[in-house]
Amino acid sequence: MGVTDTVQQPDPLASLDQTAIAFRSWMQLKAEEFEDHRHRLPEDLDITLPRARALQALLWDGGWTRLGWPLELGGLGGTPLQRAVVTEELSVAGYQLPMMHGVMEIIAPMLARFAHELAQRHLAAAGRGDEFWCQGFSEPDAGSDLGSLRTRAVPDGDGYRISGQKMWSSSAHLSHWSALLARTGEAGSGYRGLTLFWVELASPGVRVVPTHCENGRSETSEIFLDDVYVPSSHIIGEVGGGWTPIMYLMQFERGGYAWIRQAELHGRLADVVGAIPAGTPGAAEVVGDAYLSLLGLRARCKSTITTLHSGRDLGPEISVDKLLLGMAEQTVTDAARHLLWPRLEMSEDDETEVWRNDWAYSRVTTVYGGAAEVQRDLVAQRLLGLPRER
Repeated sequence: MGVTDTVQQPDPLASLDQTAIAFRSWMQLKAEEFEDHRHRLPEDLDITLPRARALQALLWDGGWTRLGWPLELGGLGGTPLQRAVVTEELSVAGYQLPMMHGVMEIIAPMLARFAHELAQRHLAAAGRGDEFWCQGFSEPDAGSDLGSLRTRAVPDGDGYRISGQKMWSSSAHLSHWSALLARTGEAGSGYRGLTLFWVELASPGVRVVPTHCENGRSETSEIFLDDVYVPSSHIIGEVGGGWTPIMYLMQFERGGYAWIRQAELHGRLADVVGAIPAGTPGAAEVVGDAYLSLLGLRARCKSTITTLHSGRDLGPEISVDKLLLGMAEQTVTDAARHLLWPRLEMSEDDETEVWRNDWAYSRVTTVYGGAAEVQRDLVAQRLLGLPRER
């Protein structure tokens, strides 16, 4: 084996810089296979996600997205920060990161910690793109306030029967499994009466209905559960202790996912700069504002993922990452709308349609994963020590 062959292999003992260099070299070798994943098209998720499976499989089989996962879960060992380097290098190179890779980066750490046997069975399949996952948290009367959810799980032999409804579950209509929160305690038990289940969405009694969003795609779904049986072996954490794995997961949804998105948004901002017509008034100011927003997000979530992957848990400060992410998402897409006007309103080409869809979807980024208003309250009360509103 020559020196170049060695360089192009994922090495769990390599430094972050070495990992980045090796991955760039490997991408060059695989350039032909990567080319189909360079450009986005204005298509629905039922086309986008299956097509992205090829890239997921390429990265997993090549070992790069196996970095940082334990050997017993199908990984190569090493540090999750190596995986963070890989995702950023993909975006810098102009490739589209598979959406389900980001979902896995949110859910899998929680599975590995609170349901190790489930992680052993499912992590590699999700990493390779053979399984899609989603979250089943929000309900019609319980969005940011999950303590008031009504989906009910009652004991039945060696398992539970779940009935209720979930909404805003991203990609649920294309997913195989859902981390789903249900009430096992009394009606008024709040956060202390919740249990987290690993639910197969092909189970009898499950009906998933996609939700057509303003951006033209079915990004989310409603999940209806009618007496759905889930074995006790599919409980994540402890009965009545579902709030603990949920809070652990939220750290990755608000911090780890923010790292992935800032890399993608840097690429999108570069696309805007490359498409600005000559002489566009105010371009420098608009691009500068967007770049500063991204830079703040990057600085913040770099510190966050370093803390997360050191094994330490974060507290309410994770709300800062969520706020910065929502601001960056909207600032970048607003920059595109301003600088590409009137193209964004009038043109019908695929690239413009993608930008229109991005702008429309960015409007909800300050709502999903915890509404911005709730996050500001948490920052005010738990970080700044301000009194609660009376």
